[in-house]
Amino acid sequence: MEMSEINPESKCVPCEGIGAALSIEEAKEKMKLVKGWSISDDSTSITKKLKLKNFVSALDYINRIGQVAEGQGHHPDLHITGYQHVQIDLMTHALGGLTDNDFIMAVCIDAIPVELSKKP
Repeated sequence: MEMSEINPESKCVPCEGIGAALSIEEAKEKMKLVKGWSISDDSTSITKKLKLKNFVSALDYINRIGQVAEGQGHHPDLHITGYQHVQIDLMTHALGGLTDNDFIMAVCIDAIPVELSKKP
């Protein structure tokens, strides 16, 4: 998929139809599409960490991500720690690495409004 085709309206495709995970070079190039995400050292996953206003905001955000994930059929690993810290990990588990689906999900997640903490 071309980078210009990845946007919040894009749809994930079934993993069976993808074939293979992105190469390290392809994955690093697609990182230009997402802000605030980091790529793992082995380029097999991307992660975003946020500090939200409070526990209720964190839980609401996780639930809204879950709704998007269900609609896309592509599910991130979601974590709440320290009552307001959210971590989102994306990878295509079936292929052991990153695919366009992960970047589609990251762009969709980035489009979800979120109430961040005003404290560092």
